[in-house]
Amino acid sequence: MLNKLRALVKAGNTFCGYLSGLGILAMSLILAYEVVMRGIFKAPTIWVMNTAIYLFMWTMLVGAAYTLMLGKHVRIDLIFDKFPKRIQLYLDVVTSIMGIVFCVVVSWQAWLMIASSIRLNKLTDNLLHIPVWWIQLPLLLGFGLLALQFFINLLDRIAALRAGEGLSE
Repeated sequence: MLNKLRALVKAGNTFCGYLSGLGILAMSLILAYEVVMRGIFKAPTIWVMNTAIYLFMWTMLVGAAYTLMLGKHVRIDLIFDKFPKRIQLYLDVVTSIMGIVFCVVVSWQAWLMIASSIRLNKLTDNLLHIPVWWIQLPLLLGFGLLALQFFINLLDRIAALRAGEGLSE
């Protein structure tokens, strides 16, 4: 059961990580388009900036769990690496629990915010006039995926502690 969950979370995070990469590429292309239109043709667009901001939100939030899965999230390695392996595992357990709690709270609040936006039929106040919940959705997806990845990390660290990892140091 846990192996299926682990594989599902890994597949979802990997898909979202690659999707985030494509989002960064799309964002770069439309920003380059804006530079050319504004700089060479003196014809700035009215949609690029907001679209780039929305793409940035999607790429950053939805790609965060992929980054965590790869162990590339920011942490204070200068201090962390000074501790013995076993203490590092315990610290990872604590930070994973804190991460789960934080991500679940943010996901829950995002859910409430999205439900309200759908109920009130909110649209963006710029010229794009897209439903606001499309812009809010990466909060729910991103932090939901992060919570799942923190849970997988927690299980891995607990298994390592039970297996006696870090006792020989």
